[in-house]
Amino acid sequence: MSDAARSVARIAALLDLFERERRPLSSTDIGESLGIPRSSVGTLLKALVQLGWLTIDRRRATYFPGARLARLTGWLLSESLLDERVLRALEALCVSTGETVTISCANDLEVEILHARGPTSGIHLVVEEGQRIPLWGSAIGTAYLTTLPDSTIRSMYRRSEHGPPGRRPAVSLTEVLATVRRARRDGYAFIDSFVVPGVAAMSAPLPGEIGPRPLIASVGGPAERLHTHASTIAAALGKFITAIQ
Repeated sequence: MSDAARSVARIAALLDLFERERRPLSSTDIGESLGIPRSSVGTLLKALVQLGWLTIDRRRATYFPGARLARLTGWLLSESLLDERVLRALEALCVSTGETVTISCANDLEVEILHARGPTSGIHLVVEEGQRIPLWGSAIGTAYLTTLPDSTIRSMYRRSEHGPPGRRPAVSLTEVLATVRRARRDGYAFIDSFVVPGVAAMSAPLPGEIGPRPLIASVGGPAERLHTHASTIAAALGKFITAIQ
């Protein structure tokens, strides 16, 4: 790994650490959690403080993300990507289906959860914003692939075959194309127990003019429940897409 790549990886790991801990951390806390040498931690923290990404409390010798970092990234999940129409319609979709609903976008050979809403009680699917989902074989990934030509899908699949072992496709290209064709026919992708055993999801792409990146809406929950109410959920998903057009 180059020095530049190592520095970027450390910054990403540091931000992930703050997201998990959500409290001020000392340089010792950070170094031990991330496995970074003390000298490297000091250099990294000094640079981020100078950029305004972190603030330092010299009385307690602790660091915490600053307002500048929040300002730089806060727009990502705001109305610039998810306007009020989408958020209102998503809330209605959650209420009408009684299941967890998400908005995701493609991130090269994965898809990323941008926004999630779920029931406040009962057994339901729990997902986190920022969570990555496999592109190949998942309902969300399949829904996104329906928007691409088959030639592009084949090219992306071949590229993913040469990726890191843990991120290579778990399904064949033949299976992917067959699932995509079925989703194009139905208007949605319905996949059972691919990402999590016993959990199913129904997903559909949003109209291309919604947001600066292609977005996918999904309803997920216990597989048995989604199979039982599949037609109702498909109708609700279609109503959601109509509401934001």
